[in-house]
Amino acid sequence: MHVFSPVSRESFETRERLSPAVESPEGDSPSLSLGIAVCEQEGNPPFAEAAFIRRLIAAGPKHGLRVFAFAPWTLDEESGTVSAWSPRGSRWSRVTLPAPDLVYDRAWPGDSRQRLLYRTGLKRLLARHPARLLNGRLPGKLDVYRTLKQDPRTAALLPPTARYDGTESLGSWLSVHRGAAFLKPSIGSKGRRVIAIAPHPEDPEMLNLLGRNAANVPFRIARISKEEALSRIDKAIGHRIYLMQPLLELRGPSGEPFDLRVLMQRGGSGRWAEAGIAARCGQENGVTSNLHGGGTARRAKEYLSVLFGSAQAARLLEELREASEDVIDRLERIYGRFSELGLDFGIERSGRLWFLEANTKPGRASMACAGESAAARAVERPLAYARYILLRPPGRVFHEFDPM
Repeated sequence: MHVFSPVSRESFETRERLSPAVESPEGDSPSLSLGIAVCEQEGNPPFAEAAFIRRLIAAGPKHGLRVFAFAPWTLDEESGTVSAWSPRGSRWSRVTLPAPDLVYDRAWPGDSRQRLLYRTGLKRLLARHPARLLNGRLPGKLDVYRTLKQDPRTAALLPPTARYDGTESLGSWLSVHRGAAFLKPSIGSKGRRVIAIAPHPEDPEMLNLLGRNAANVPFRIARISKEEALSRIDKAIGHRIYLMQPLLELRGPSGEPFDLRVLMQRGGSGRWAEAGIAARCGQENGVTSNLHGGGTARRAKEYLSVLFGSAQAARLLEELREASEDVIDRLERIYGRFSELGLDFGIERSGRLWFLEANTKPGRASMACAGESAAARAVERPLAYARYILLRPPGRVFHEFDPM
């Protein structure tokens, strides 16, 4: 298991030390609580990621935690309770419980109305009830890029990037980058609203557009003029903040787009450790590798060995781990403590490593291919770290340079 100290930068291999679980009197429920914040939806299950949340709830007592799902806007301020969800067989039932001590944000708002409801509810909960967030938050991708650009260690990992500022800015970008570009929204996830621009192979004066719309449905527009492409893209972007980057050659053996997801988590000792690394592969001739967009996950070591050979694959994975340490170190110095981060990297056929983006709400689907132990760690560590936080004295959170 790869564990590191982002302050000392001293990496070492060790077994993660987990403190004994809090024992509750026989017949009593755990006294510490972790609420998993969700956005409710119609049907069964009543929220996204139900399988993952069910595993968290089942594993909670082992860590001395009562774990439940809830929507933050259900807080009753007078009683200090929330309307929680608890699994009952294959279904879920409501139960009224005290508001949680710690909140694990796993909410996926379905639209702008639900997004506002969720944000307002969470803000009210944190302001009027002594609850804390398990994980930190990041600003948009553009701000994260600027933060990483200021550190020489992480700046070397970043592809050239500029903010989209209208058709003229994109036209200039295409002129410099041989008619190709990759555009992605600064705020967004799961590969939605991305646009790839490339010259038509038979007519370089014309362009092809590939991407995914707001519903994450792929689109392809072939052989259109540069002027028409710029106009269509500007209309699609509207007032959103977008990043322009080169169209990197991140393709696998069959021409499928791929990237590498590194799931990093803090555990019961408060230290960072790698849960697993997965190669996420998109559909052939697609533009994204996100699993929500129809991609599949594969074991990173095996996938890279096919592309680069076993020896170089091992070197690349070690480089990937070191890069992950540098990125986390920089992000925590600027944005504060995190409990977990999903870090996405790309590797070109030349072996050049690029950092693509960081996710504070990483999914778990890609870890299944990394083996059952990696999938189990991805569930257990947030609980172990939650208990660790709740048992520390107020205002006192362990960092790697603290004495044990």
